[in-house]
Amino acid sequence: MSDHYSSTPSLQYSNHLASSARLVSYISQDNKGRLLVRDSRTLPMIATGSVAVILTSPPYWVRGRGRASAEQYVRQLATQFAREWRRVLAPRGDLWLVIGDRHDGNEWIGIDGLVADRFRQTGWTLHAKGFWAEHPSTSRWDERVNYLLRFKKAGVRSVPPAAALCWRLPLPMLPKGSLWNGTPHRIVQDLLKLSPPGRVLDPFFGSGTVGLVAARTGRSWIGVERDPTQARVAARRLRLKQES
Repeated sequence: MSDHYSSTPSLQYSNHLASSARLVSYISQDNKGRLLVRDSRTLPMIATGSVAVILTSPPYWVRGRGRASAEQYVRQLATQFAREWRRVLAPRGDLWLVIGDRHDGNEWIGIDGLVADRFRQTGWTLHAKGFWAEHPSTSRWDERVNYLLRFKKAGVRSVPPAAALCWRLPLPMLPKGSLWNGTPHRIVQDLLKLSPPGRVLDPFFGSGTVGLVAARTGRSWIGVERDPTQARVAARRLRLKQES
């Protein structure tokens, strides 16, 4: 799905991945799902306002230490990626971010607050916050916390979820051939149930969990993944065929 990396990630795209001469795409057997192998900072093939839900897990911030490094990561996410998300998202659509905090040896950085503040400055409003505690945790500190942040475009109102958004689940098994871990299916399914009906977009597709769950719940979906090797893993997992 929108996955977090098992190694040290960055939102910076390397040149050979960001500027491919030939853009590759895959399509599902029922034609309701499509995977695009490209840089997700621009999505000209997706019509304005055509996506009901964006559900994604950006590469987790793990490089650098301290607040300045985290703020740079969040600023890049809000200005280079989320602007295009605002364009393709329907007026009352949901943006869900699954994002992990990091302990730098001294304190939690509080990345949920940094994300909420920066996104507020760029036209979003935080409508709900949830937590997924990885248990048992694979990190060196106990109960790794992953935030689930629900944003809408500024000025849109919504009804808060009836139940607390809390999960205590282990990290899913790494899909065969994947470099990146994913979010548990149950969490993805629960978040989609809380969201408006319609097409789902995951701009950091990873091994394809969002597409897999969306398809199982009858939704159409679009995934965007910049790494060709990881895209092939997702294509095999979801039984997609390459478009000519």
